[in-house]
Amino acid sequence: MYEIVTLMLPILLLIGLGLFAVKMKMITPGHIEGLAAFVLNFALPAVLLSALARQDISKSFNLGYVLAYGAGSLVTFFIAMAVLRLWLRRPMDRATMGAFGASMSNSGFIAFPVTSIVFGEIALLAIPLSMLIENVLIMPLTFVLIEWANSGKESALSVLRQTASRLSRMPLLLAIVCGLGMALLDLSFPAPVVRSLDMLAAASAPAALFVVGGTIASLRPGDLQLDMVPIIVGKMLLHPLAVTVAFFLVPGVPAQLAAVGIVISAVSMVTIYPILSRRVGMEGLAAAALVIATGICLFSLPVVLALVGR
Repeated sequence: MYEIVTLMLPILLLIGLGLFAVKMKMITPGHIEGLAAFVLNFALPAVLLSALARQDISKSFNLGYVLAYGAGSLVTFFIAMAVLRLWLRRPMDRATMGAFGASMSNSGFIAFPVTSIVFGEIALLAIPLSMLIENVLIMPLTFVLIEWANSGKESALSVLRQTASRLSRMPLLLAIVCGLGMALLDLSFPAPVVRSLDMLAAASAPAALFVVGGTIASLRPGDLQLDMVPIIVGKMLLHPLAVTVAFFLVPGVPAQLAAVGIVISAVSMVTIYPILSRRVGMEGLAAAALVIATGICLFSLPVVLALVGR
């Protein structure tokens, strides 16, 4: 519990710093917009490009793990999207972004340190595979569905063309494609490029958390909608349950590896969720959901660790 609190506290402190800075008028909401654009278009693509390009897929790949974690994440994604779209009657793009929040874990900043402490070296195998699912399956699927939803009532061919055109200009997706291609071809960047990417990537987490705090400072009463419930319940309850069931059903996954995967799925949503949610105008709701889910994680994660450790 102490280790978990020490890992989560810096996240909450940086969010609080962003909130304080905006409330005290040290920076303006316009500055937050600019910082969010930096994270989305430069820092986060550097994280994805660097992380994927360094993957040794031939050594770390476990098909059973990928199938189970991927299936559990997809089930969570589509159930959350169905609840938001069909029950709460939200627009397709907002329902899709809500589903993203319910199925995308904070693998790098919460899950990795926790699982490394508890499980040791096997976490080094599970984390990259989970991030592969998140960045190569869940994130692109989210963007494709959002672009599709915003393409209007035109012919299928025109919609496909417009969707492909928009996606081809997104730095995040370009970074994913480039990084995965380099990993598959066993290519690497020159040392100066690696250092530049590492410097950009290092700025991603603190800047994103600061933006979350600044976004919360600008929350309006209308931002706190019922949408938060399926997003938070989906992330903190449905996602770990779906992944757990999938690990029971898919053969060939070592028990310790499956346990790490369950813990990864049980942490709160990815830090940049509110930043990505700006695309559909729900950054306030996403920021509130992130803070609440992170608070829940302080108490739920020790329970999950106790259960999977048996």
